[in-house]
Amino acid sequence: MPKILSNEIIEQVLTMPACIDAMEEAYLAWANNQAITRPRSDTYMPLGNSTYYVLKTMDGILGSQGIGSIRLNSDLIQWSTKNGVTKKTKLRSAQGDRYNGMVLLFDIHTGEIKAMFPDGFIQKMRVAATGALSVKYMARKDSSTLGLIGTGWQATGAIEAVHSITPLKQVKVFSTNLHHRQDFAKTYEEKLGIPVMAVDSPEEAVRGASIVSTATNSLTRVIEADWLEPGCHVYCVKYSEIGDGVRARADRVVVNVHFATPDNHIPGIGRVSGTDPIDLLEQGIEKEAMTESEDVWAKALPELQEVVSGSAIGRRTDDEITLFVNNNGLGLQFSAAGAAALKLADEKGLGIDLPIDWFVQTVHP
Repeated sequence: MPKILSNEIIEQVLTMPACIDAMEEAYLAWANNQAITRPRSDTYMPLGNSTYYVLKTMDGILGSQGIGSIRLNSDLIQWSTKNGVTKKTKLRSAQGDRYNGMVLLFDIHTGEIKAMFPDGFIQKMRVAATGALSVKYMARKDSSTLGLIGTGWQATGAIEAVHSITPLKQVKVFSTNLHHRQDFAKTYEEKLGIPVMAVDSPEEAVRGASIVSTATNSLTRVIEADWLEPGCHVYCVKYSEIGDGVRARADRVVVNVHFATPDNHIPGIGRVSGTDPIDLLEQGIEKEAMTESEDVWAKALPELQEVVSGSAIGRRTDDEITLFVNNNGLGLQFSAAGAAALKLADEKGLGIDLPIDWFVQTVHP
């Protein structure tokens, strides 16, 4: 019987350690040909004022759990530049000042739908858990200081995920909003029971940190390569946050997936792969300058699933600067986190059951 889960239920049952374990299982399954994932597809329609309607899908199958999933977003996206920083913003366009977005889970043995739920909380968890896997396999074992850039939704996941993998002794956090970073520092110092300091510059956050995490929505660089300490591990939400300089400085670079950019579909242009859509949609918007397409250099680097499975090395020496580029999200991540959330919700009797007759039919589709 299909089940509806809410963000609140998923937040109640899916702990960060459980999500990290689910993600690790998924990457191992992928490496062993027991899972598959498809490049994200983004379809754009211009609405004016640098705003676009974007229909986004991504899917993946986790054979080890018997689960397939599709994540579906129906969004209004807007690009803007302020104080030299370009950001991509998802607008609160739905009724009640809310966002759209859902995940559907399917049983691969019957094809039937298993669950549906909003993508918001699980989105943060899967990104944070993936970053934490890079910390587990690429950071020094004695890493204890986190330099965090960003204090938004993704940053809340990042700090908790890193602390789940390696007990932190100190966090230094910076964002462009003074009050946000002060509130963030106070909240997580109390929540984690460790010193969390709001600092006045991104350089101050990065200097001396053994782990550096960028968790922003910036399309321009937020850290510089010469701030990095020998032996540190860096990971990002997207490559534009760090740029070519950090990649060049790193001794070892690992990507999430070889297909770095979504499969974009744009009116008047058609299908475009390997190109950031901002280059085609908004020529006047500034973004981080890249020497070559991510899709070009990403193909030559190991994927995280190879590092998790042991077929590629995440770190050789304590002096190496290591970098994980979270260059594209995966439908497989939603299969893994979704399967874990559904199992935990079932164990606690949470969620709303729906009649399967609503979703199956006698007519041949």
